[in-house]
Amino acid sequence: MLKIPLLNTLVQILGKMVMVGISLLTTGLLTRGLGIKVYGDFILITSLLIFFDTLADFGSKIIGVRESAFAKATADKGGKVNIWTNMAVLRIFLAVVSFGLGVIFIYNWSDLVEVRMAAVVAFVMILLTSVAGSLEIVWQTRQKMAEKVVVEILFPTVFLVGFYYWGNNLGLIGVFCLYLLARILTLILGIFRLQNYFDFKLIDKKIIIKLLKISWPMGLYLLLFTAYDRAIDATMISRFLGKSEVAMYGLSYKIYGSLLAPAYYLMNSIFPILSSKTKGKKILFGKSLLMMIVASTGIIGVIQIFATNIIEMLGGRDFVGSVPVLRLLIFAVFFSYLGHLMGFSLISKNGQKEMAAVGLIVLIFNFIGNLWAIPHLGMMGAAGVTVGSEAVAMMLMGVFLWKKSKR
Repeated sequence: MLKIPLLNTLVQILGKMVMVGISLLTTGLLTRGLGIKVYGDFILITSLLIFFDTLADFGSKIIGVRESAFAKATADKGGKVNIWTNMAVLRIFLAVVSFGLGVIFIYNWSDLVEVRMAAVVAFVMILLTSVAGSLEIVWQTRQKMAEKVVVEILFPTVFLVGFYYWGNNLGLIGVFCLYLLARILTLILGIFRLQNYFDFKLIDKKIIIKLLKISWPMGLYLLLFTAYDRAIDATMISRFLGKSEVAMYGLSYKIYGSLLAPAYYLMNSIFPILSSKTKGKKILFGKSLLMMIVASTGIIGVIQIFATNIIEMLGGRDFVGSVPVLRLLIFAVFFSYLGHLMGFSLISKNGQKEMAAVGLIVLIFNFIGNLWAIPHLGMMGAAGVTVGSEAVAMMLMGVFLWKKSKR
């Protein structure tokens, strides 16, 4: 049962290794090319972008995969195309709404006064990410993640090549324009590969409304998760400590976030199986749990040893303050890896509402924790609250999953 998921996971991890290498080079160029203050603006804008991007997704991608996987087991290809098409239309609508709300936020938040135009340009990515997510639903359901990996590798590669040649003359707005260009070029390839899997003659208002109804609890959870995972700490650090600290904390968080990819890719690969009626899912869960524990503890050990080398390689000596933050933040990997397994398993059992409850509880914990920790303990306080938040989320998801399994 694990053969195809493991092959898909391996392909994604190998692809991610390539993308991490590209990302490391890109980060090194950005930190040195933009400088610590402008890089702080870059991190702040991208943190907010991720929040509004999550609002645009609103749980539709993961629910789209679950519903498509179920249709795969119970219906013909037409049933899946029906879901893929209507989910794509729903995602476009949500992206337009999210972009509009994002622009309103940009022009009403004082910390972005000096970089408003750059932020607006960056937020156009919401629309493009929506299309990319709709393509990913098809790839994930069909267990064809290798095709997705090829397209996703091209995206940062095009940006890296462009920034290498023109980066010194771009400025912050130019950087985001280059990101948009790279995404558009790679989306053209993805759309060309999957154009036959969408039939817009099958658009059905009732199906779209149904998909929205079953997606919103998951969307609420992801929105709450993104708020405490990305937006709260970045905005509070900016307000209490300044843009330079946002840059240093952001570099540590970028490394931490990149190292979560193997867990996400494994769950991407096995989620369609967990969502289907296939037997042996308990064995699959147990093997995945062991893999998560081994991988996360290994990552923590490596970072404790090489944190200084990694930070100096990526940011230079100006970012040396990121080292202790990274060493503390990396402990969240253990709880996040287990949380990925608990969360995806819970969703496969229609546990979207329980996930929304988890998101709300952890958001409150994270907000109150950061409100005290950042003014008193600085970046280390934010890192400690992140570790605590991931631990609380993992335990809550585990409890809800156990209760679901008993029914």
